[in-house]
Formats: sequence, C-alpha cells, structure tokens
Amino acid sequence: MSNIFPLDLEFKYLPSISFKSKKAKLDILNRGLAELQKGNVPASSLKFGEKYRNEIESGDCPPVSVRFISKEVGHGVFAEEPIPKGSYLGEYTGIVRENRRVYFAPLNNYCYEYPIPDQIGRSFVIDATTGNFTRFINHSYKPNLEPEYAFIDGFYHVIFISRREIRRGE
Repeated sequence: MSNIFPLDLEFKYLPSISFKSKKAKLDILNRGLAELQKGNVPASSLKFGEKYRNEIESGDCPPVSVRFISKEVGHGVFAEEPIPKGSYLGEYTGIVRENRRVYFAPLNNYCYEYPIPDQIGRSFVIDATTGNFTRFINHSYKPNLEPEYAFIDGFYHVIFISRREIRRGE
C-alpha cells in the first residue's frame, strides 16, 4: 500500500474508519443500530453495504497513485490502469468524531460528514487528517467518482464509486 504515496507526504495511514475511543465507537454503533431499527437508513446505503462489504472490510486499493499537482491544489489521486465504470475505488477513512469548532483551528480540509446525529442533532464527521489515499481525491466540476454511504453492521462507510470509465493517468 505505501508504494502509492510519495515520500514527502506527512500523515498517518489508516486503512479503515476508527473512533476516538471505545466508548465513542459504542455510542455511534448504538445510534446507527437505532437508526436502522427506526427505518431511517436509506435503502441505497444498505445496498452498497451488502454489495461492497468485502472490499470495505479488506481495505482494497485500486491501481492508483498519489502525485503532487500544484501548490494551489496539493496532491491528487491518479489511475495507474483503466478503471471501469461502477468500480469501487475505496473508503474515505479517518477518525469518526463530533463536529465541534475546537477541531477547526487550524482549518481542517479533510472532514466528511458522517450521517449519524449527536446528542444535539449535529452530524459526526470523518476526520481524515489521519486517513488513506481517498483524502487526496480532489473536487471537480466534472467528477469521475460518486461518493456513497454504505451501511454495514451499524456503521456508515463513505465509499467512492466510478461514475464512468477512468482512463490511465486521469
């Protein structure tokens, strides 16, 4: 896995989502199971969880590399081989935590919404300051990936699926 990253990247690799503590993990699990019991988990999230369970659990990595683009953009993810439309590309990993202002000083561009509400109704976030290659996927006006939520055993997973064939070098 480490061969896809340039040596100058300074972050800790995390192959799957993690939690601040065992207590936080149990709290989020109980909230996720309660949402499932109430019928609040979207059918699409259940479908993606069933379809991509093996890939998510194994931490599969497609044939990609992380390369420097520019000072303004930073690094990006590039296909090393063609990737067919509808392919699983990876899970957005990091630490699932509360969405509190204290975490945003300094500004953190690596947070993604985790769709479970806390005690006052705010969604948790996945903070990929510690994460995997998916944190380097850049935004685009013509995206080639679609983020989706997959629900497995009480937990959501943010995954990326190719919207179209992705050519080598893209």
